[in-house]
Amino acid sequence: MTLTKQLFTLFFALLMGGQLLLCTGGCGYSNPHTRTADFDQDSDGRIRIFLDMWTNQTNLLGFQAQIQQSLIQVLTKSNRFYLTQNRASADYILDGTLYSVEVPGLSYGLFDRAVEVRAEVKLGYRLREAGSGTVLLENNRYIKRQAFRVAGDAVRTQSNQDLALILLADSLADDIDIQLFYLFTRDDIGNNQELIPTEDIESLD
Repeated sequence: MTLTKQLFTLFFALLMGGQLLLCTGGCGYSNPHTRTADFDQDSDGRIRIFLDMWTNQTNLLGFQAQIQQSLIQVLTKSNRFYLTQNRASADYILDGTLYSVEVPGLSYGLFDRAVEVRAEVKLGYRLREAGSGTVLLENNRYIKRQAFRVAGDAVRTQSNQDLALILLADSLADDIDIQLFYLFTRDDIGNNQELIPTEDIESLD
């Protein structure tokens, strides 16, 4: 066999092998943008969500509005979702409930004085179809925490706590955005899907 024929045979084998890999590698693959389009009822490339006000069962007035604002900021930046101003134009409705907000001690310094504490929020949320009311995503038993430092006076400590709650709301909004994308792009979407736990979110017993 001449050198030219050897090179041609090698090139042909590599070409066929590459095509085989493309065919087998594509098996079972699902384009997430195609999956998202399956839920795009208006065929404009976006999933329309109405963000309903969260129910606040705690004594921390206004915290539900902070969560609302964080969700608006995150979902507005997303190119996957579109927040509607009313229920009538929405494909899905997202709402939630704050069950409790606590600030237990986390670590202590000399003389058993707390130097760091953590805000602990128990919450739940759900996503349902606007038309049928079918719940696609729901979890009513989660805890999310955010630590903050104890300052030398009550005013600064309260300021640190307020900032911790803002960070907690922002982190929660990011988690929900990720989970919504996961929900709308998975192939085995079915009954209620729960939030994927992260380091600062844990399921209650």
